[in-house]
Amino acid sequence: MHKAHTDPAIDRKVRSSLRYSLLDGAAFSIMLGSAESYFQAFAVFLKATVAQVGIVYTIPMFVASLIQLHASSLLRWFRSRKNLTVLAGALRSLLFLPLILVYYMGVARVWVLLGIICLYFALNYLPIPAWTSWMRDLVDENRRGAYFSRRNRISNLVALLGIIFAGLILEYFKVRPSLGFFIIFGVAMVGSIGSTIFLSLKYDAPYSEPPQDREGFFRFSIQMFRSNYGRFVLYNFALYFGVFFAGPFFVPYMLKDLGFSYLQFMISTSLVVLVKFITLPLWGELGDRYGNKKILVLASLFISILPFLWIAHRAFWWICLIQVTGGLVWAGFDISALNFAYDVLPSEKVTRHTSYLIFYRGLAIFIGGLVGGLVFHHFRLFGSTYYGNFFLSGVIRVLIAVPLLFFLKEERTVEHISYHDLMFKLMSVGPRRGLQLFLIGKAKPNGKDIQESPKSD
Repeated sequence: MHKAHTDPAIDRKVRSSLRYSLLDGAAFSIMLGSAESYFQAFAVFLKATVAQVGIVYTIPMFVASLIQLHASSLLRWFRSRKNLTVLAGALRSLLFLPLILVYYMGVARVWVLLGIICLYFALNYLPIPAWTSWMRDLVDENRRGAYFSRRNRISNLVALLGIIFAGLILEYFKVRPSLGFFIIFGVAMVGSIGSTIFLSLKYDAPYSEPPQDREGFFRFSIQMFRSNYGRFVLYNFALYFGVFFAGPFFVPYMLKDLGFSYLQFMISTSLVVLVKFITLPLWGELGDRYGNKKILVLASLFISILPFLWIAHRAFWWICLIQVTGGLVWAGFDISALNFAYDVLPSEKVTRHTSYLIFYRGLAIFIGGLVGGLVFHHFRLFGSTYYGNFFLSGVIRVLIAVPLLFFLKEERTVEHISYHDLMFKLMSVGPRRGLQLFLIGKAKPNGKDIQESPKSD
């Protein structure tokens, strides 16, 4: 799955780097499952209002996205994708020390929590463009779907275990939740340190961005609809706006309105990650074979109907069913969105243009959360402000985001398949031999078998 090099020494370093990247993803997911998944629950424990819980979810991501506009400049200053990424990871690890002490910070503790989470997301997001460019140079372009689905799958499994561990700890210490949060944030810090160490062991080739290829942010924004990647960014903006119109309110809905225990919250949250773990290999295989645009379209259609399902029933089993569906479709979106960007962008533009994508996603998260919060207390459906919010989120996704998908085009030459057949292939493939998934049959366009590229480690 690695890009082969004529120099045997570099070739070995690249192979080792891809293995370290798997370990980095696993360690990072310990942090993700044990801490980030419970930031809003921690805010609820600190007696934050629904509005405060919402901004704990949205403002940090917006602050982080603003920093993206300076990511390329920082990278030129560091002159190393590796150094920038490792430094950000090390600083992020230190943030867990004040996070553990937030409980003792008096009446301002919710706002202190917000500040710490802002720094946390800023340090998480800052190296993403550099990391994206770095991984593009390490992974063979014809096997990206397979490699990243494998990496994401391992990461999702570890995140799942982290979510379960944290949920059980909080349930065990439900009489003293503060102690439970101290423990899970301590474990998250260990995961962050481990991720940083594995990043430092990876090989990074010398990097420089040609001056003539440095397209400015404002020029990119003005001409956005003229390019395939620009339209992809617009689609992401519209989708994330719709998703985060309701996104900040699902956790308070479960913990406050439905009265879920920490155990029930853990189970419903972990189901998303579990299903991602199971289905990522399938999505990666489908994307490599049939192209990432079709996966984006299929996944986005289902993502658009998810908010309506939250209105249909309040039972715990129904919420779990929604989370299973969400895990399936978000797995397809995550892997296809990453690989679509890789397919569209030339290597010299990956860092800068990835920062633009992250900025517009962050802007959409902020605006979506802000507008959703403003509307929250003014629109009810079936007597519930939550239902009104979820309904409008679904409408935005269906009417604004989904139509933009059809302006995208597939960049690679891939095997043709109709959306009907792709849907059938997706639904006809299930867990086999434990958690291993495989495709049923081979399509034969033009009467000839498709020859798949040989697998390499």
